[in-house]
Amino acid sequence: MRIFVAVRHALDPRRFYGGLWSGHFYPALRQLGHELVESQTDLYPTSRFMDVASGFTPEERAARTAATEAILDEVRQAHRRQPLQLFLSYFYNAHFDPQGFDQLRALRIPSINFYCNSIYQFENVADIAAKADVSWYPERDARASYERVGARAVRVQMGADPSIYRPTGVPREPRACFAGQNYADRAVWMAALVNAGVPVDVYGHGWGAPTAEDDASTAETDPPVYLGRRQFRGRSVGGYLKVTREIIERDGAIAGARRIARRLLTRHVHDAAVAAVAPYAKGPAPAGPLVDVFNRYEVCLNLSNVWADGHPGAALIPHVRLRDFEAPMCRACYLTGYTDEITEHYDIGTEIDAYRTADEFVDKTRYYLAHPAAAESLRQAGYRRAVNAHTWVHRFTELFTKTGLATA
Repeated sequence: MRIFVAVRHALDPRRFYGGLWSGHFYPALRQLGHELVESQTDLYPTSRFMDVASGFTPEERAARTAATEAILDEVRQAHRRQPLQLFLSYFYNAHFDPQGFDQLRALRIPSINFYCNSIYQFENVADIAAKADVSWYPERDARASYERVGARAVRVQMGADPSIYRPTGVPREPRACFAGQNYADRAVWMAALVNAGVPVDVYGHGWGAPTAEDDASTAETDPPVYLGRRQFRGRSVGGYLKVTREIIERDGAIAGARRIARRLLTRHVHDAAVAAVAPYAKGPAPAGPLVDVFNRYEVCLNLSNVWADGHPGAALIPHVRLRDFEAPMCRACYLTGYTDEITEHYDIGTEIDAYRTADEFVDKTRYYLAHPAAAESLRQAGYRRAVNAHTWVHRFTELFTKTGLATA
């Protein structure tokens, strides 16, 4: 197929992980023999408000219209040169006017929009999902959200690229590691390890003193108002007041007050946990793939919870992540939070292992650190499963089969 791709949220790879999804998708698509036409429209201006689901300011709407028209112009030009068989995107509501999919249909170009935050941020893609020909989502429990807006939803899990995520043979340190941003209840889990004396290193933003990279998407010189919307930073008073007002408006006075109290308690517990973990923070995770980290440690940990609605104080729910495929593909001894969904992809205790409680998290980390043979057995089996079933080539083959595009 000749595929037009618009999956980069910024042309600058330092902004909004501008090279993340192209890095995942392109090699597999090319390996399958598809020709790619990449959009050159920079989505950075609209990505800066992509956490806004609706109620756009006139300036934001104008920016989205400009991006939409630019992308559609690219599509028309490419289609005139040689017909396109697919439009593949990763759009939030903020990136693209949903009516633009009607123009793609008029050109007889089918569309697939990918989105991987459907469990806790579905509202940010709901309008796009309702209009794209196919909405591709990976999360098992997200289907009801897509059905509610009338989307044609196809579930295909994420994967990893074995040419990137691979064993490197470097000596392993007799420690556990976690690499990722500090959010949700991650600090509480990591503090349990630290307080139990388990040797562990932590990489990522938010674990120690703030660094210049902790806010890679927004510079300190950014204006207080962007495209007609007031901007708030970190723990500013204005930011707290904005969130408080939104909670009261959404939940009502009584339920809102309870939610605010839970947020304050969560923040207090979180700050105490961060203080415990901070001495073991190694700074930001590597800018590129985490291959070195996954290969360098005896045990690689994953913390899988997110806030149910994306905001502190909500229920915590686990979900499957990219690293669930990337780390085993590096032949890591991989320990993750338990979810029924992960059992669809691995045999727990044989290919990877999982924990349900803080005590189990501590005990299993200690066990694999103290029993190298058991850790090695997990590595070998998890690696075989990952490379034989969980590559991006597997995922795109499944996607195109389910959507009827395999023969296009």
